Amino acid sequence: MARKKREHEHPDERWLVSYADMITVLMALFIVLFSISVVNKGKFEELAKSLKESFNGAVVDGGDSVLNFGSSNVTAQVNKSAASDPDQPVPDVQQTQKAEAERQQRLQESRAAIERAQALEVQQDESLHVAKNQVDQAVRALGLTDKVETEINERGLVIRLITDDVLFDIGSASVKPAAAPLLSAVAHAVDPIKNPMRIEGHTDAVPFRGDALGNVDLSAARALAVFRAMVGSGLDYATHPDLAPSGFGSARPLVPNGADGSEPRNRRVEVVVLREQYVQEAERAAAGPLGVNPAGIAKPELQVTDG
Repeated sequence: MARKKREHEHPDERWLVSYADMITVLMALFIVLFSISVVNKGKFEELAKSLKESFNGAVVDGGDSVLNFGSSNVTAQVNKSAASDPDQPVPDVQQTQKAEAERQQRLQESRAAIERAQALEVQQDESLHVAKNQVDQAVRALGLTDKVETEINERGLVIRLITDDVLFDIGSASVKPAAAPLLSAVAHAVDPIKNPMRIEGHTDAVPFRGDALGNVDLSAARALAVFRAMVGSGLDYATHPDLAPSGFGSARPLVPNGADGSEPRNRRVEVVVLREQYVQEAERAAAGPLGVNPAGIAKPELQVTDG
């Protein structure tokens, strides 16, 4: 019986197995690389935000300050407004920062103006006290301490002259010659002060000439007479053009009148050196463009001196 012939084998075909394995590995490699290259953008942003908050910590909003409102806060405020209202147009950050810088400059200028005003008020208070002391010394030298009172209050320097037996006779508006030294001392004491001044006449409630306006006429005439005497004794009217004599009659009694309407202390003439309100004017000017009162500036304490 003839032997079956063995099929012919090709030993070179074994490389196919290795080739197939290599192709499979390369395919797996490319699939892995492709999967790595495809990133979920949303999840990546969430991861980045979470890592940022973890490393930086939470930010607490401490609010805005009038004096410490810097450019960094301006940017944060703009971003915050844009986030709360997406439909609202976002302002130009540079313009906002420029406006804030101008505001800060105006604020500094206003604070400087208020500090200058405070210095002027201190100088003013010193001038009022110097004039008061000069009048007090002259009054003591003339022996009229019971007829003249001086005080410094919120209105300014008030020199109160009792008219009876010093300035005028009863019912008269003619200055007595003996009053010339007193009025001269008052004139020289207040003349260096350039503040506005008033000379005010007052009476008690006793009717004068039986006329309803008799006391007003008498008090006004006495104030004018004192004004003329002071100008003639050394008060420079050219530097005090706003000095205004006025009469109030019995409308402003210093003390209550008696049952018959008489009270000698109410029959008086007052020379008033008005206090300038430098700080109030500076604060009012600052509040206009700024809309706020500059803070952190202490006002000088008002010195009130009774005579």
